Amino acid sequence: MKLKEFIRECHQKEVFKNLSIYVVTGWVLIQVFSEIREPFALPKISLTYLLLVLIAGFPFYAYLLWRYRLKPEEQDSERSNHMELDRRNDPSEEEKGHPGQKKHLPGIRFYSPFQKMYFGFLFAILMLSGISVAWIVQANFISEPDIRAFTFPVEEKNDKVAVLSFDNNTMDPDLDVVGKMAVDWIIHGITSNGVAQVISPAVLEQYTTVSQASVISNNDNDILTKYLKPGKVIAGNYYLNDGQLLIQCSIQNGEMNETLETIEPVSCDPASPISCIEQLKQRLLSALLDKDENYTVYEETPPNYEAYKLMLGADEFSNTAPEFLDIMNRAIAIDSNYFEPQMHRITYYYNIDKFATADSLIQELMHADLKNSRQKNLMRLWHAIIRGDNKKAFTYQKKEYDIEPDDLNNNSSTMVLALQFINRPEAVDSIYNTQLAMDKIDSLNCQTCEYRFFSKGMADIAMGKPEKPIEMFGDYGNVKEFYWVKDVLLYAYVRTGNLEEIERILNTVKLTGDEETWREKCLLAAKQLLLKGEKALAHAYLDQIQESIVKQPADLAKEEKELLAYSHFYKGEYVPGGKLFQQLSQEDSDNVDFRAFWAMSLQGNGKSEEAEKTVAGLEDLRADYQYGAIDYAKARYYAFKGDSDLVIQHLIRAVAAGKRYNPGTFGDDVLLQPYKDLEGFRNVLTFWH
Repeated sequence: MKLKEFIRECHQKEVFKNLSIYVVTGWVLIQVFSEIREPFALPKISLTYLLLVLIAGFPFYAYLLWRYRLKPEEQDSERSNHMELDRRNDPSEEEKGHPGQKKHLPGIRFYSPFQKMYFGFLFAILMLSGISVAWIVQANFISEPDIRAFTFPVEEKNDKVAVLSFDNNTMDPDLDVVGKMAVDWIIHGITSNGVAQVISPAVLEQYTTVSQASVISNNDNDILTKYLKPGKVIAGNYYLNDGQLLIQCSIQNGEMNETLETIEPVSCDPASPISCIEQLKQRLLSALLDKDENYTVYEETPPNYEAYKLMLGADEFSNTAPEFLDIMNRAIAIDSNYFEPQMHRITYYYNIDKFATADSLIQELMHADLKNSRQKNLMRLWHAIIRGDNKKAFTYQKKEYDIEPDDLNNNSSTMVLALQFINRPEAVDSIYNTQLAMDKIDSLNCQTCEYRFFSKGMADIAMGKPEKPIEMFGDYGNVKEFYWVKDVLLYAYVRTGNLEEIERILNTVKLTGDEETWREKCLLAAKQLLLKGEKALAHAYLDQIQESIVKQPADLAKEEKELLAYSHFYKGEYVPGGKLFQQLSQEDSDNVDFRAFWAMSLQGNGKSEEAEKTVAGLEDLRADYQYGAIDYAKARYYAFKGDSDLVIQHLIRAVAAGKRYNPGTFGDDVLLQPYKDLEGFRNVLTFWH
């Protein structure tokens, strides 16, 4: 039977009509089930189960269609005269003796052309169904064996606790510090004892400050209940009564429309509020855990009241300002056991690159009698960072993140460590997506948001998705500043080949920023274009840098000389580039990169012996706290020279010493591009995994 005849007969027997009934019914079932699944609290995986049943049932339905509808018709038709149907289990000797006759297993035997064609298609449907079922099982139950996928969901426990600012009802502004201290003490008690994740007044203020007024009401309670969504809210106030300071608070539900428990007020001398703050904290923790016992806090004992008041003024200064350090030292002088200023002092020295001083302070605290797990975790975090142990640093930072995931600074820091310390861009995505309220944020007024956008965008690019940051942050190419986001866009537009947008961003920077920043962006764009093999386009931007610097070499500022040197080098102009790098090395003898590029320029000029002596001089610069800088510089030199074994050897040493996966390094480094497909290079990228 020909296919056309088979199709015509299927139409006559309404085969397609009956099969379409199954398909349409299955589609309707899926649509209905997807709508009722959530109200009935069914797990998401249940929809997959339904799909598996429908696909597996289709060939059986087709067989039943033959068995109970088509077969009787066949038997009653005229074509039944040409069929051999024998239900006998023991055929006669006469039948056995017919020469050439086909022998069959006991049971029904059929020979009509329609039957043969029908069961041929049925076998094909069975095979396709089996393949589809196997593929779905592999994708849902084998590749991702998450036991939660096979269980019905239980109500998710919301263990977030928001602690609101305590209202000062004393009418004395000098007592504002009491409310702040009470809130800090309560938060430290909650986090140090692992009671819950905390939404602090600082976190709430972050979202209130940068919220889009058209989307979110600036009312703190609206932001809290609609977007941050805590499980419980702690609110309190304090007032004076007969010369005594009374502090009281209550625990409310997440919607703030029901008081769950009122904490018994505490009282003390207004001049010494520490004792009642500690007492209130103990009562509150007992209520939260429904236990009657004492709990530790961030500090073993409350800090000195005057030292605490000093610390409140530190927020007015950058953590790299001398005034910031002065406040930390004064607070420590008043209360030598006060942990927080000692930790912030480490931050100060680390941020100004005085790593040895920061390390000595870390060692001092590491050997101190730390009283609780959070203090220990913070010191382990700093110890890992200062030692260049990137994996441990991320592990300890993740613990801090788990305590306060809604804090934008904490969230941003965790993203940076995931991307630049351990090279896990996929982790950045999950951290970024936990902030569900970010689409309601006025990010143009949020500096921390820019850092988060940078990490998110670079992570997407690292995962081969440059179109995502363009979609999310493309509008930032037209606004003033936001240079970190513009860097992301330049990376993304180069990878998507959108040269018009590259030019538009650079023009925006040139018109709205300073010339030095514009040159830096031109150099970045040129290096990225070289990575893509767009040599002519890259040279055009390098030419623009050179043309913009018209001073005599003796009159050049260091930044101008540096940009000019790099522009010559990446154009292959090693003579003028080498002279500039030599001058820069003499002016800044501790700069590893200047010496490495000087050596490469010498190598490019054919002065191999002099280049080897220059690169050997890098060993004289080796010191503590360089985090792989020397070995990374050597890897670049040997990459330029073409020695792949020494490239990988020094890259491994560099990353083991704490070299970070910053933008423009490793896989994004023009000099290392020829080696990125080597197995050793891939091992470098996954060193901390």
